[in-house]
Amino acid sequence: MDKVLFVIDMQEIYCGRGRNMEKYRYNSENLIDEINKRIAEYKPEEIFYFKSIAKGLGGLLGTLPKDGTHEAKFVERLKIVGKNIYERSKPDVFSLVEIVDLMRSRNVKEIELVGVDGGGSIGATAVTATNDLDLRIIYNNFCIASAVPAKAMKYREKFKQNRVTFIN
Repeated sequence: MDKVLFVIDMQEIYCGRGRNMEKYRYNSENLIDEINKRIAEYKPEEIFYFKSIAKGLGGLLGTLPKDGTHEAKFVERLKIVGKNIYERSKPDVFSLVEIVDLMRSRNVKEIELVGVDGGGSIGATAVTATNDLDLRIIYNNFCIASAVPAKAMKYREKFKQNRVTFIN
């Protein structure tokens, strides 16, 4: 397996109709449509879904959804294919050692990142992938939303020197 798709944080708290519209101003309906198109291009075993779940201070501060709540669920219209679903409490997907090991064991060379947030989880994951794991990243702008666009732009500037391909 050379290439995989990471679908990151497509949860009710970030993309659902009841989300904080002031904080998450992007068009989530369009985002879901675009991500579902990308999901259709991959085999189920090539798709990995990630959720942010509160643990420790994240739960106390209310910055992440608590496990088992409506806010923690994937948005209803997101296509879920396969069983590669993982939960984490840190922004970087590679904070899960099992994901690092899995990508190595499957000989993954390239990861397409889609979901939320370009200035948070997606950015942090791309930095680790390129700097620490020597992976190529596809950063699909049609399929990435950001709560703070300026923060996402800072990550994008860092990526220009790395192994990142942008789809605009």
